[in-house]
Amino acid sequence: MRTMPSLELTLEDQNRLTDLIETVLENCPGQTEFRYLSYVRQQLEVRKELPCIEEAFAASGGDPVHVRHLPQFDDVERSKILCLLLGEAIGTCVAYAEYNHSYITDIRPTTLSSEKSSGTELLSMHNDLAWASDNCRPRTLVLVPHVASGEVPKTLLAPARDVLELLAEDTKDTLRLRHFEARSGSALSWGYERVRRMELLIEEEGKPPVVRLNFGTYTPAVSLGPSERERASQALTELSQAALEIGRQYGISIRKGESVLIPNDHCVHGRDTIQPDRCERLLLRSYVLPDAIAARHGNSMVQLSS
Repeated sequence: MRTMPSLELTLEDQNRLTDLIETVLENCPGQTEFRYLSYVRQQLEVRKELPCIEEAFAASGGDPVHVRHLPQFDDVERSKILCLLLGEAIGTCVAYAEYNHSYITDIRPTTLSSEKSSGTELLSMHNDLAWASDNCRPRTLVLVPHVASGEVPKTLLAPARDVLELLAEDTKDTLRLRHFEARSGSALSWGYERVRRMELLIEEEGKPPVVRLNFGTYTPAVSLGPSERERASQALTELSQAALEIGRQYGISIRKGESVLIPNDHCVHGRDTIQPDRCERLLLRSYVLPDAIAARHGNSMVQLSS
């Protein structure tokens, strides 16, 4: 089994990152995530200070990158700034106007959130907001644990190219067809459901494959005939099963002082079950767009309807 790319920060890099975080907090005391980002973009040069992060992610070839030896903080604001700085090192951190309006999402077992990641059961393999268009879909996820003690569950990671190795050619042929509908929006602030016809596998020469999964969002298109519908349903099931199998092989328990940078289009991800009485876990997540795409919006509060 191959290993996922990893980056171990040197003590010098760790100290430099700590200095950047303290600089942001000193100049933006008690401020919002947007204010942190505004200061970072106007006053700091994160990529020049920490080029190793961008270089490691650019060389990953569609694999997630496991970053180790990060500074650790008891104060959650410092951990939030850390998460945002990692995102800014590889792209532009964004929030989604119709989703949660936040540049940082706190992922933890709680009954106060309707997000699927807030539970304790197996979080099935998926790509975040996979049904959204290329104009706005998050291309990278940055995960940073602020609390991770006890029996920390694995973050399941399934690079698309490894998933495809488990699938038969006829299954992949079906996934390449626009035989699937993505139904989205009912849980967002759109107020009504949208249906988009899509394929679940995209392959372009010289690029990592794109695989799409998102909980129950995708179903065979209603216009398909009985045989096509059955085949599409079977292909979707086989894709989900293969993603879970690979995800469990490559999954890692992310500890405090670590991060995972996940290329959202090219790596399906999930989370193993949580034993609440054996684990304390607060995971911070930021969404990142490529600079050129983020620039088109004119604002880092992005519309999912773009």
